[in-house]
Amino acid sequence: MADPPVLVGTRTRLRSWRRDDAEAIFRACQDPEIQRFTTVPSPYRREDADWFLAHHVHDVAAEGGASFCVEGLDVPGTVAASMALLHVRDGLGEIGYWCAPWARGRGYVTDALDVVVTWAFAQRAVGRLELLIDPGNAESRAVARRAGFAEEHLDPAHPMRDGSLRAVLVHARHARPEAHVT
Repeated sequence: MADPPVLVGTRTRLRSWRRDDAEAIFRACQDPEIQRFTTVPSPYRREDADWFLAHHVHDVAAEGGASFCVEGLDVPGTVAASMALLHVRDGLGEIGYWCAPWARGRGYVTDALDVVVTWAFAQRAVGRLELLIDPGNAESRAVARRAGFAEEHLDPAHPMRDGSLRAVLVHARHARPEAHVT
């Protein structure tokens, strides 16, 4: 599978994951908030970061998606966040992300989310994107609002990628219909 393109926003650069990102992924995923609100393993071991790079990135691409390492433009070469377009099918896609604790509050995730949304609508024939957010995750809910996602409904038992069932708030954003020329 081809690597996803490099995408650049106003605050972030989204690039392919590299093997040397494993240690930064491992450190970020020690964060209790990432373990609480995402489906990363808990406890998160160094081997989990290696597995993410060796398997998860490929699996996401095989489903029509793309997984990106997010770097802050002001701190190039660092792993600020993870952003992925997941299981694209029939014009629908899901976006999943986490943010390293040191990078929170800098606008990186909102910027990266907007960049991936724009790319997915333009390049992946996606008409609807969803974010599935734990109701207690106020920070991710705020990111969703800032990125133009509307909170639609609560799914009390949504099946997650790791096989668990969780309550999630479904947020959605739709591609803008093409303007009609008359």
